[in-house]
Amino acid sequence: MQRREFLSTSLAGAALSAAGVSVVDAAPSAALTRAAMTAGAPATREVYELRTDELRNDLDVGRSQEFFGQQLVPALRRAGASAVGAFTPDSGLPQPSLVLLVAYPSLAAVDAASERLAGDAMLRAAMDAWERPAAGAAGASHGVGLPYVRYEVSLYRAFPGHAALELPAAAAGRAPRLFELRTYEAPSDEGLRAKVAMFDEAEIRIFRDSGFAPVMFGTAIAGARLPHLTYLVGFDDMAARGAAWGRFGSNPEWQRIRVRPGWTDPETVSVIHSAFLRPTAFSDVR
Repeated sequence: MQRREFLSTSLAGAALSAAGVSVVDAAPSAALTRAAMTAGAPATREVYELRTDELRNDLDVGRSQEFFGQQLVPALRRAGASAVGAFTPDSGLPQPSLVLLVAYPSLAAVDAASERLAGDAMLRAAMDAWERPAAGAAGASHGVGLPYVRYEVSLYRAFPGHAALELPAAAAGRAPRLFELRTYEAPSDEGLRAKVAMFDEAEIRIFRDSGFAPVMFGTAIAGARLPHLTYLVGFDDMAARGAAWGRFGSNPEWQRIRVRPGWTDPETVSVIHSAFLRPTAFSDVR
């Protein structure tokens, strides 16, 4: 794979670029959901790139950690990212993997970042070294040394009621949090809009009252298995997560809204995916 192609199509704006879309001035792509195109989203809502790199377990995963932490994440910040969360999965995603959550001010910023990354000579040189087969690695004698198996990228527009990535409060000496990444596939675009409204009007507030640390909430505008939404919330640990979800489930307001016509699970959610993530040392989200 050519380095410029990798940088311009698989990092910022990968899903849109792969569809041949300029997010600045092109017509809407078929990859965009009807819900996203008709939401009337204000420009102040952030755009998130969620990227998962499935790494090869027969090569040194530490080399990938080093490349992401010392080269890729700083390059994303230089290119205009507002914040970068970087995680490794405990469960729910292929292992070993590295997960990036990259926040941008707008779709135009995603497009501009893609161009900056493609022209970043320092990053290209680092990528050359990262992709080069390590001496003694399996397949190295045949030139097979790419450190990843596959990567997946989705693009999200932040919810109206949670318009920007929220960094959990930091405290000196505290252990890194456990984060839960949840995706709700909706039965229809109408159902997706209703679920977003449910979050904005009540559910995110109940999360806070129940002890969750909300980080991001986004509607997918490009990626696989549309329509869907994804959100990321943090807890001190798995025990705290269980207690928080228990408080959420017994909250009187949640018991009221979960049966409200138009907001019930059969109308808004068809499939739920969940993964548990641990922040890396180079993550802005900890």
